[in-house]
Amino acid sequence: MSGEGGELSVRMARYVAVEEEKAPPSRVDPALAVRRGRAVLRRRTWAVVSAAAAAAVVLSAGSFAVLGSGGGADPAGTGVPRQGRSPSGGNAATGRTVLTVPGRFGWLPDSVTTVEYRADSTGVSVVAGGADADAGGRFHLTAFPEGVVPDVDPLIGGGDGLRLAAPPVNGQDAYWVSTTDQGYALAMNVLRFRGTNGVWFELDSTGLGGADRQEVPLRVAAGVVPGRYTPPMPLALSTLPVRALVTGAELSLPVRADGGWRASVELREEGGPYLRVSVESEGSSGSAAPDGTPTWAVDHQSCDSAGGVRRCAAAMQSVAGSGVGDPAAWLDRVVARGTDEAAWSVDVLP
Repeated sequence: MSGEGGELSVRMARYVAVEEEKAPPSRVDPALAVRRGRAVLRRRTWAVVSAAAAAAVVLSAGSFAVLGSGGGADPAGTGVPRQGRSPSGGNAATGRTVLTVPGRFGWLPDSVTTVEYRADSTGVSVVAGGADADAGGRFHLTAFPEGVVPDVDPLIGGGDGLRLAAPPVNGQDAYWVSTTDQGYALAMNVLRFRGTNGVWFELDSTGLGGADRQEVPLRVAAGVVPGRYTPPMPLALSTLPVRALVTGAELSLPVRADGGWRASVELREEGGPYLRVSVESEGSSGSAAPDGTPTWAVDHQSCDSAGGVRRCAAAMQSVAGSGVGDPAAWLDRVVARGTDEAAWSVDVLP
């Protein structure tokens, strides 16, 4: 038996080796994935104390917030232009919104073609990047809960976490996060800085080399506009089932006028399948996000197009016609607001 078992082990090892050679190379950066995962856990831990106080305020006010940010209130009368093209006058959240971010990008390098606002189970962020994932730089902006002064993790990668001096950003404190693990340190480029509203931000940059690793993030950070911002969305839902829960939202806008845009809202109905409703300008590519990650792979989808806008409703593991998670039924709820951004609104839910 031992001889047969040994032969089987050898054969299995050979099979695994052959299959691994056939497999395409991984597109996941392990160091980056680990670092961002730890950052999410750290922000969640720091958010526990502030969340209790925030919850009391929200409940007492009777307001509705699906996915918001940890930044401070948007300064009155700032009237800062929306990232991308036309001014929006600094929209305030007045209805049942699904996406509010803690700040916006100002200056960005010419290589950036798209800015994406995101909210999901990992947090709220703004991501800027170009079509080439390996050139020109990508920038991932997040914020710590209001009142939290972040410290450096004692262990980063395989070494001790380091806080390295950085020039002030707009006269506010700033520092670089690094590690004694030299290999890991070369793979990370993280700048933390205090906004003029007192909220601490983290800017994670990739795709930069040489002097740009410090010069470009510092300039991007200096242009960040702090304060809660709810971008107008090109879609709305006409109705919403009682037991439907919003789990995420995204808005991708081009930096230049000739680019495509898309917006989506992710939901879960009755604890069942996950759904995504979306609209996008016809001809735009929804295959990848600004940070290079692919968008959803879906099992069932219903779409149509009109007036230069494509609407879709997609579901994971849904059963068409079941009444729960049926993409065709959800597509009927999607209201497309057209290609004119002046007609877009922060109100998304009924």
